Amino acid sequence: MSKEPLEDTPEIRKRLYRYVIPHRKTLVVALLCSAMVAAITAGLGWVIERAIDAMVDGVGHLNFLCAAVLVVFVVKGCFTFGQSYLLSLVANRIATSLRDEIYTHLHSLSLSFFNRRRTGAIMSTLTNDVSAIQTAAMSLRDIVAAPLTIVFSLAALFWVNWRLAMVSLIFIPFMAVVIDRIGKRIRRSSGLVQDKLADVSTIIEETVAGVRIIKSFSAEPHEISRFSEENERTLQTVMSVARKSSLLRPVVEFIGSFGIALILFLGGNAVYNTNRFQREEAAVFQKRYADVKNPPVFKPTIPPGGMTQGQLIRFLFLLNEMARAAGNIGSIITVRAQAMAAARRIFTEILDVESDIKEKPDAETMKPIEGNISFSNVSFRYGDDTPPVLENVSFEVKPGEVVALVGRSGAGKSTLVDLIPRFYDPTQGKICIDGVDIKDITLSSLRTQIGIVPQETWLFAGTLRDNIAYGNREATEEQVKNAAYSANAYFIEGMDKKFETVIGERGIRLSGGERQRIAIARAILMNPRILILDEATSSLDASSEALVQEALDALMKGRTTLVIAHRLSTIINADRILAMKEGKIVEMGSHKELMASGGYYAQLYETQLRGFDV
Repeated sequence: MSKEPLEDTPEIRKRLYRYVIPHRKTLVVALLCSAMVAAITAGLGWVIERAIDAMVDGVGHLNFLCAAVLVVFVVKGCFTFGQSYLLSLVANRIATSLRDEIYTHLHSLSLSFFNRRRTGAIMSTLTNDVSAIQTAAMSLRDIVAAPLTIVFSLAALFWVNWRLAMVSLIFIPFMAVVIDRIGKRIRRSSGLVQDKLADVSTIIEETVAGVRIIKSFSAEPHEISRFSEENERTLQTVMSVARKSSLLRPVVEFIGSFGIALILFLGGNAVYNTNRFQREEAAVFQKRYADVKNPPVFKPTIPPGGMTQGQLIRFLFLLNEMARAAGNIGSIITVRAQAMAAARRIFTEILDVESDIKEKPDAETMKPIEGNISFSNVSFRYGDDTPPVLENVSFEVKPGEVVALVGRSGAGKSTLVDLIPRFYDPTQGKICIDGVDIKDITLSSLRTQIGIVPQETWLFAGTLRDNIAYGNREATEEQVKNAAYSANAYFIEGMDKKFETVIGERGIRLSGGERQRIAIARAILMNPRILILDEATSSLDASSEALVQEALDALMKGRTTLVIAHRLSTIINADRILAMKEGKIVEMGSHKELMASGGYYAQLYETQLRGFDV
């Protein structure tokens, strides 16, 4: 079950800030660097102004200002590096923390969660959604730098010429309206992008996992077409957001261009009037001091409302920086919208999902068991709106007893054995081991005493030794070898590096029988008191089945064993056989007893003897 979906954006932001808090010191330094970059950028306008105006003051003064420009850019570069590196550090640490938390939480969830969720969607959350938040963390630079650049630049504009600064403010409300309206459209579309990326990831995961089936049915054209169609739909969604976000900056800059054009007109006239005034002033000065041997240095003045060439260039430079910062704010809106959509998916679809299987706060550690299993009126269904899979199932398995479960597909055999290690909990009823309700003990202590050999063995892309010792990583080399040989896995001696041979993803380098014997060796090394064999030989050929069955016989000795049988001939010697039909146990007894009664089990057995599958 999961909590109510998060629709409150402030609540999502608050939860995201929790990942920022551990890195707040680094973040503060990074943002201080961003503030310094903004301040230096605004200050560059003054240097540019002085450099332009210095052209009339002498080359020496101009050279000094040119050198000053280089120094300023070196200092700015240092702060730019600091902000980029430190924000990258914070962003990557946040992403790492999120992935760790998501991955850890995934392992706490029950199997029902994975039955309901697409694997590709889960993978997309760990990659695309976390990356969206990582990108948003990197954009924190603009969250500080862009507003500060606007503030510093605006203050400098008023310092240079307050009249023109007032004129430039006319266009800011128009920019704000555009940013707000386009930003709302971007926010509405950003969640769709994350969903479409999850759909693409799902198809990739399915086709990679099922590549053997795809090739066996020559279905490559179909899968390529299916992927291309979904990929195209994703492209259309992504480009819809891209169109909106790409539109933002040019529209803002277009509005700003009106301001620049107006400033050029007004400022150009002010510069022209200033130059004319200073020329007239210089002529008067020269006439006054024409006969003076050592006249004073002429210092031109700027008339009210006038400005120099340098001041106009500085003003335009600051306006450009303001427009660029406003565009950056628009980009922040896009990134932030994508991060909010990603965060909502992460929280509501994974981190807020609670496991159906919960340990009691006072759960005890199960001591070494004898292996008695009892089901008391157990019923189970996968969901409230689904039909029951098991109904009022009651039986007992004594320590060391071998009990086989038989029945047609869908009878509930696999579901029944999945309840013992608490992969699922019964909808009603109780399951006990050695008289203790399994809900009263810790999951770890329960599952470490249960060995499972499934029909389709899952091996990891490591070495043979790693896979055998997966459930007992402290095992010695001798113990690993003994477990392998007890499972008839002598083929290991013929491998290139023996137990250190890397077997590839899912054990691709091994045959089905070899993989199954590695699974049996893994179970032997755990030395469980309860053993569950879920059709462990059903997919093997006759020669492989004989080797695997021999290994299983050795594994079953002295252990309480539940066997789900596909080939009924393999469970003739079971102590008891439970015949299941539509979620109920309809018959119980030994093979001889059930055949003598001529009931449901006998029908299944006779049907299989005639060559028909049950």
